[in-house]
Amino acid sequence: MDADGPSEPKVLAASLPSGAVPTRSSRRIGVAAQVGINGIGGDVALAVAPHFNVRLGGRFFKYSSSFQEEGANIDARLRLGGGRALLDWFPFHNGFHVSPMVVFVDQTDVRATVIVPPGQTISLDSGDYVSSQADPLHGSASIGVWKTSPGLTIGYGNIVPRSGKHFSFPVEAGFFYVGQPTLKVDFSGSACDPLLPQPLGCQPVQDDAGFQRDLAAFIRRNNNNLSYASFIPVLSFGVGYSF
Repeated sequence: MDADGPSEPKVLAASLPSGAVPTRSSRRIGVAAQVGINGIGGDVALAVAPHFNVRLGGRFFKYSSSFQEEGANIDARLRLGGGRALLDWFPFHNGFHVSPMVVFVDQTDVRATVIVPPGQTISLDSGDYVSSQADPLHGSASIGVWKTSPGLTIGYGNIVPRSGKHFSFPVEAGFFYVGQPTLKVDFSGSACDPLLPQPLGCQPVQDDAGFQRDLAAFIRRNNNNLSYASFIPVLSFGVGYSF
């Protein structure tokens, strides 16, 4: 007994198993910033069990381009993004994880404006049409997908390390299923018969049965071609910090 009173019990370092590292039970939340083919984003992770985390986050990417196609001037915008929720399962007591995922409020879409200069010929399926000098052809197009989609990823790196470390460097790859993408196209203005001088042979596209028939065939063909885009890949790299 010390002169100042009873001594406090001491925990010897030797009492810990060889190689064991004390953990901080309070360190149950982590955040991560990521970049990848789906854009930039971030996640917040919560440790809910020794082998499981729940993650909530989002991604965003935007790209615009202008080009010519089938005689039309097209301004197009691609957008990827939305929220996501994941359940991380760590089966091997290390950073490897398998993560079922739900993407919600999915912003993945393509939108375009179309202008056909006066006198320019466009081809739709089996028909050729000349844009009217007085009422040029113009329109819009969009490709949309499901707003809520299931997915699966695998990766390495735990945003909430059980070892007590602060930093992690997660890597993740996988996919989510967005259903059959749907192309929609709408045209206004007047189309003219290329074999007749203007204004002969010109009429509004809403009243042109041949134009509407060829436009519908064009949309069907391209919707069939879009079937390969039902799965959106996921690939990202990031840095995480746990509290």
